[in-house]
Amino acid sequence: MAKTIEPVAATEHAATTTTSVGPYDDYAGKTMGIVALVLAFFTQIPALILGIIAWVWSKNAGVSNVPAKVAVAVSSGLIVLGLLVAIGWIILVASAIDGFGPLQGFQDWDMGGPGRLRS
Repeated sequence: MAKTIEPVAATEHAATTTTSVGPYDDYAGKTMGIVALVLAFFTQIPALILGIIAWVWSKNAGVSNVPAKVAVAVSSGLIVLGLLVAIGWIILVASAIDGFGPLQGFQDWDMGGPGRLRS
């Protein structure tokens, strides 16, 4: 009396079942995308790095991560604006210093010292 064991085949239901992400499900990079979005307004470079990482993780999971995309856009834009402001300040300070000329107030000191300024 030998029993015969028949192999079990996968059902069609198991082969066609797909996993979908609902609005309240966690997916890879969701929390990091939100953290990157908050940090984008305070520290742009770490927010840019976290946003890119969260975007890639979500892309690999097959999910669209809107907070990560917005964090990358906001932090990139603020980095560009910060660079433009820094360059503007450098140009402003350089032109203000150039407007003083070759230190005009100190020319008289070379001509005879501070006593000469009293007359």
